[in-house]
Amino acid sequence: MASPETSLFRLTHTKIQAFQKCWKKYWFAYVSGLEWPPNRDSAASLMGNGVHRAMQKLCETGDARDGEHELDLYLRMPKHILAGPDTEYYGLAMEMYRNGIAAHESIESEARWAELDTWVPSKARGISVRAKVDRADRLAPDRWQLIDWKTGKYDLDDVVDAQLDMAHLVLRTMLRLPREARVRAVGWNLRTGEQRVRELTREDALQTANYLAGVAQRLESLTEFPATPGPACTYCDWRDRCDEAKQVEAVGVHWLDDEWEREAAPF
Repeated sequence: MASPETSLFRLTHTKIQAFQKCWKKYWFAYVSGLEWPPNRDSAASLMGNGVHRAMQKLCETGDARDGEHELDLYLRMPKHILAGPDTEYYGLAMEMYRNGIAAHESIESEARWAELDTWVPSKARGISVRAKVDRADRLAPDRWQLIDWKTGKYDLDDVVDAQLDMAHLVLRTMLRLPREARVRAVGWNLRTGEQRVRELTREDALQTANYLAGVAQRLESLTEFPATPGPACTYCDWRDRCDEAKQVEAVGVHWLDDEWEREAAPF
């Protein structure tokens, strides 16, 4: 994977989300220089990671048995016991993969790619953008499709659009798409079957790049990083080091509602 030029401001969807949700979380993760807390995998995140690995293998080989084998091996690892064969998550993962097989078989393309992941620099804008494309298909010389596989139980929303916008920018740059190429950007939920679809052009990619340049300017200008305490603190990786999060935990989060749970969901 290519490295961004050090003089450019680095942007990822995760970084922007941290800023939008809580400036103090952004400071912890990207400004403070502190070592990141250990990863706290949940059963749901392990399940989602396993399904993504299976879909990658399916895209690469075209053989459904390869993806199923990959998923089974991943969830059987001792450190993934929370979503292992004796749990409901294992069965749900296999069910979503079967839905993924059907999705794969429904796509007619000239060529396909899985797990495209790189930095895209823009010296003129002073930024370097990183995003991951779960799957890309060339449907015709001027028609492409990119897919972001989802495994959560909630409806797809504009957060998915933001992810797809950045993935579109990476896809168009990395594979050198023709100027006239149109990209069908799809958020595809393998649990619910929901699809969130938009048609994107080169102009959309330029608009995304310009918007991200503005975000970078705002982030670089920050001098204070106040916390935004709330139910999401319960799920924050930095909660053990944050006084505001500790106060939330001390008071209790019995008032947690569906909207906040959605914000805190791992995917």
